[in-house]
Amino acid sequence: MTAATLAQPSPAIDGNLDPMPRMDPPGRPLTKYVFIQNDPFYLPKVLDKYLREFADSTAGINIQSVAQGKRTVVQTAMDLLNMYGPWYFQWKFRNYLWKKLQAKLFNDILGSTSRCYSVRAVARRYNIPVHDAPDVNSESFLSMLRQNNVEFIVSISGTQMYRRPLREQTPWGIVNCHGALLPKYRGLMPSFWTLANDEKLGGVSVHYVDKKLDNGPILVQKSYRIHPHDTLEDVMARSKDLAAEAIIECVRKIEAGNPALIPNPASELSHFSMPTKADVKRFRAAGHKFF
Repeated sequence: MTAATLAQPSPAIDGNLDPMPRMDPPGRPLTKYVFIQNDPFYLPKVLDKYLREFADSTAGINIQSVAQGKRTVVQTAMDLLNMYGPWYFQWKFRNYLWKKLQAKLFNDILGSTSRCYSVRAVARRYNIPVHDAPDVNSESFLSMLRQNNVEFIVSISGTQMYRRPLREQTPWGIVNCHGALLPKYRGLMPSFWTLANDEKLGGVSVHYVDKKLDNGPILVQKSYRIHPHDTLEDVMARSKDLAAEAIIECVRKIEAGNPALIPNPASELSHFSMPTKADVKRFRAAGHKFF
């Protein structure tokens, strides 16, 4: 019996989900792996919630750069400075340095994980190995995943594309958590664009990774209300809080087998990239603030 014949026919599955992940019940916890962005603000809590449930079956973690798209970290920082302006940028940058300093002092030098200020420290708290690799599609990284018998991958705000060889060797597939109600707001910085477009509802979607960006069928989708007083930081915090719940629910659905899928039709998509200063003016005109 092949994986394709085991999957439930679903209108949510199109030709882009190739290779088709197995959807039959494994009858045991799958061996999992996590891709996560090196964000010190919200993702340590998301990873902690995930590992509380699945640390025993997680083989490792790859921490990916915070750089957006094909940009370097410096280019991303300069783009954010130009876009946000100096006031919000300096506030964000000071908080970033403070988090990094706390992580270095408490988690690295003192070796404490009673409070974690980085995703690396959270991994250490649960004794999960971190595999440093700039390209998760490299043969050396794929070989490491095979040696650890990884069957299923969870991407939490990952910043890399996951190419066919990686998808092929991961039998139960790769899922990605995106901070928007797909198929709308594919691409970069969905929280910003949701506010700039004066939406009244935001959300998160956990979907299968296929050939295209943010395109695969959706496994779990959760929404939250947006209020006129909400700032960008409010929305990002709410989004990441819901992301943890959605990821845990997704993993349980996959391991239960034959998960119900929600269509993610390309005919209804909207796609966004880095905002311009004109977009920031529209964001402010809608009455929103950054923090």
